[in-house]
Amino acid sequence: MMSRIMRGALRLVAPLALGFLPACSDEPASPPPPADILDRLTAIPGMVVTEQNADIEGYRSFVMEYEQPADHGAAGGPVFRQRMVLLHRDEAAPFVLGTSGYTVNPSFPRLREPASLLGANQLFVEQRFFASSRPEPADWSLLTIEQAATDHHRIVQSLKPIYTGKWISSGASKGGMTSVYHRRFFPDDVDGTVAYVAPHSFGTSDARYLDFVASLGSSTCKDALRYYQREVLARREAMLARIDEQAAMDGLGYELLGREKALEVATLELIFTFWQYYDESVCPVMGGAPPTDDDVWAFLDEIASPSLWSDEEFRTYEPYYWQAGVELGYPAFDESNVADLLQFPGIEVPETFLVPGKTPVFDASAMQDISTWISAEGERLLFVYGETDPYTAAAYEVGNAKDSYLFLAPGMNHSASIVDLTEPDRAKALDALEAWTGVTPVLPPETAIRPRRTRRDRD
Repeated sequence: MMSRIMRGALRLVAPLALGFLPACSDEPASPPPPADILDRLTAIPGMVVTEQNADIEGYRSFVMEYEQPADHGAAGGPVFRQRMVLLHRDEAAPFVLGTSGYTVNPSFPRLREPASLLGANQLFVEQRFFASSRPEPADWSLLTIEQAATDHHRIVQSLKPIYTGKWISSGASKGGMTSVYHRRFFPDDVDGTVAYVAPHSFGTSDARYLDFVASLGSSTCKDALRYYQREVLARREAMLARIDEQAAMDGLGYELLGREKALEVATLELIFTFWQYYDESVCPVMGGAPPTDDDVWAFLDEIASPSLWSDEEFRTYEPYYWQAGVELGYPAFDESNVADLLQFPGIEVPETFLVPGKTPVFDASAMQDISTWISAEGERLLFVYGETDPYTAAAYEVGNAKDSYLFLAPGMNHSASIVDLTEPDRAKALDALEAWTGVTPVLPPETAIRPRRTRRDRD
């Protein structure tokens, strides 16, 4: 009996034996179509990807979660999923690695300036320990600049086989600091870095900020700000009543810091934050009738609302204050104008904003190491600062860094960007981006409106 295998073989060779030859063709076989970017991203080990509506012409948007070790120095330990938002345009286009320094909001993805200038892909990465990107259990000793830099390094390694263009890292404020730390530990991961309004503080109460903030504004505006700062605490009970009203309306709690401390912190930060996000055009106008309680509250709530230290905000930004207390440093705030009105003097330090039980120990060598690295080995670094931004008091020093630049945007605050620079400086910055990426940057139309950042937009 003929086996099934033999019968199958006869069926395969029979057409040839009977003279039925396959048609010959000189046309080469068509290559398979390239895999869709969603498939390629999903194929990365440890990556979970969900596509969402980008609402940005020419881009697709993906929310991604990448598995990271809680401790990059200990294999087999706890892991967490680090959240990212990708705006994909073209695999061969430049790639901007956006280091947020804080959380990311997947619901409202937007192109930052470097990606917009270069027509680049953009990845915006949530910092470890923020929002959902936190290990469980959370060992806070692992929230260091080196651990975070290694997070970003692993992300670069996972995506570079897909995105073959030149890479730029970038961030604003704490995100800009984060991009610099990544370069210090992994200098060859990207081809250049653009850090916006990124402070480099020494100590947990850096006195360099005091004289800088005191120098800002006309004497008229300085006097008005100091007057309103005192009036907040002189009308303490009226302000506390308004905190209670706001808390009831918005469902806010003050169990962690307390509303009394929240009021004093907001008062101490009032002048600093005014110059960080506003300018003299919105300084209070003095003269005429004294301001009412509502006037004083409205100004405080707009500039440095106590709600920014309510329980939800406290928990959201606690990782930042931990980092400030152990490595990053923190500004000094002037208490002299309201010293006689304070119930909690010395409150404006990082450890105030940590849940009880956490005790940071500051390591001054971390930022000293960053300074040394920039001057001795740094290259292809571009820093942008605002002339009236208090954080410019602690600007990085380029030193002997190669092919590196520091620019000051005249009249600008913590929203300073490359487009705000003087014409010669803007040309130098754009030339650097072109040299690093091989792509000629395209400026947005002059009519384009950039959103004003506020104290609530810590990205």
